[in-house]
Amino acid sequence: MSHGGDDGLPEEHEEHVNHEAWVIPYADLLTLLMAMFIALFAMSSVDIDKFKSLSIGFNEALGGDELSTGVFEQPSGGDGPFDANSGGEAPGGGIGPDRQPQTEDVINNAIREAQAAVNEQIEQAAERQDLKEVAEDIKEGAAGNGFGEGSIEVIPQEDGLLVRVTDEEILFASGYADLHDEGRQLLNIIATAIAPLENRIIVKGHTDSDPITGTFASNTYLSTARASVVMDYLIGTGIPGARLQAVGSGEFDPIAPNDTDAHKAMNRRVEVFIQSRFIESALEDAHLGSKPVTDTAAPDDVDLDEDITSDIGPDFDH
Repeated sequence: MSHGGDDGLPEEHEEHVNHEAWVIPYADLLTLLMAMFIALFAMSSVDIDKFKSLSIGFNEALGGDELSTGVFEQPSGGDGPFDANSGGEAPGGGIGPDRQPQTEDVINNAIREAQAAVNEQIEQAAERQDLKEVAEDIKEGAAGNGFGEGSIEVIPQEDGLLVRVTDEEILFASGYADLHDEGRQLLNIIATAIAPLENRIIVKGHTDSDPITGTFASNTYLSTARASVVMDYLIGTGIPGARLQAVGSGEFDPIAPNDTDAHKAMNRRVEVFIQSRFIESALEDAHLGSKPVTDTAAPDDVDLDEDITSDIGPDFDH
């Protein structure tokens, strides 16, 4: 017995709205899209046999009449507009074996490029691991020989590894480029760690902004001489000289303002930078690396035999 309302009429039940009804047309749409992309992929290979099968299959699925495959045949003799010897084109743009895109070559090239990119990523990861191990070796060797944190910093960077000797007195006396025994000990630790690498190594000398007094003409000369001394010492430990470069920046590349004694001491430093092989390779490709461009001739007015070296300071031991 049904229960009525206050007016005695049967009570109507509220219909429940199906909020998920959209899923059905959405699924149909995805199915159609998938079929379309499969068709596009199949046609992109321009395989006539696959195209025949696909066309016939779609025709049967859609309930069409019998589909003649004659449209796929190569034109035969005759005088019609689609004759092979006439100036017209075959149906569908004249797709034939002699006009098919070389999709296999394109795919193979894409595979090779992808493989090369993967190999480069693997090599970069291996190099980062090598530089990480070098950094740990330098830190442990320095700490084990009494060089505190205020003496040396090892800083991983995107383009390599930076080893910074922050206490200049470990290497040189103020205003001089003669290497201390303590400095040789520290450089031996660095050389042992970086010797197995094949990376390019740039030695950079830096000073504060105080005017120089003594033997050297300027801070730039002093910083260049110090970088050269360190480079020569590393060569003496067995590191190939072709991998090394010395650069003197003087007071022009500070890491702190030259406003206090502490800040000036930070700027008086020597850095050994181990450059990533991939950065060097990119620079070489752009003709910006260390190797000369062999097909560039020297100007006629330049005498390559002329001694263009200049004296940057007094003779010093190498």
